[in-house]
Amino acid sequence: MEHHLIKQDFFKTEIKTETGFSLVELLIVFTIISIMSGAALFFLAGNKKLYQADDEALKIVDIMQEARQRSLTQRETMRVEIDLTSNMVRLIDENTVTTANDDTVVRSVALADQGSVSVSTRPSEITDNPPEPFPVPTMQFKLSSYPTSNAHNVATIRFQSNGMIVDAGNNPTGAGAISVGATVHVWSKKDAESDSLLVARAITVIGSTGSVRLWEYNPGLQGNSKWQDSRRTGSYGGQQTGNPTPTP
Repeated sequence: MEHHLIKQDFFKTEIKTETGFSLVELLIVFTIISIMSGAALFFLAGNKKLYQADDEALKIVDIMQEARQRSLTQRETMRVEIDLTSNMVRLIDENTVTTANDDTVVRSVALADQGSVSVSTRPSEITDNPPEPFPVPTMQFKLSSYPTSNAHNVATIRFQSNGMIVDAGNNPTGAGAISVGATVHVWSKKDAESDSLLVARAITVIGSTGSVRLWEYNPGLQGNSKWQDSRRTGSYGGQQTGNPTPTP
């Protein structure tokens, strides 16, 4: 009898070794994986809000830089529309500037929900625009007269073949347009129910050259301005090289 029991124990051990982990061991492993996955998802969801403004700003910068490059290489006016009604940013080739019938949408990118990320105004906590050497007032949103965004609430800038930036003008062909610089504020809110600032970025466009630059707002920065050039500081690498006088 004792010999028979020893033989049974031997076979149980052999079966467990051959078939792998026991059911209890597998349950423990799956439980640990579930806990770790839940913690990771919670961490990612919390940090997603911190990167929404960056993601939005980079989308707009990408469109603007492409518009500038195309205007110079194709020798045509390229229009960028930030459309709050459709909640997207568009790159439009104006082709023949004397008519609006041949305007062609080259590219369009959807923007984030405006309850999470705002591009329409400067945050109330921020009192100045980035310190560019030329005027870069906050971009204004107006009712558009262009066919691609007619009667929509749109901020419009047009990159010309000579490198200059002009506004929308006063009709569908952009007549009466003047050279302008601009600042587009892109910022995320702490929650959808308030306008409390979480993260702020700004995009500046120089009217005389079409130069596009991305800025980060750092409230802890020493000096007159809390804006820092993203190419030299912050999450985009490098060290701060100066702190010019801010533009109101």
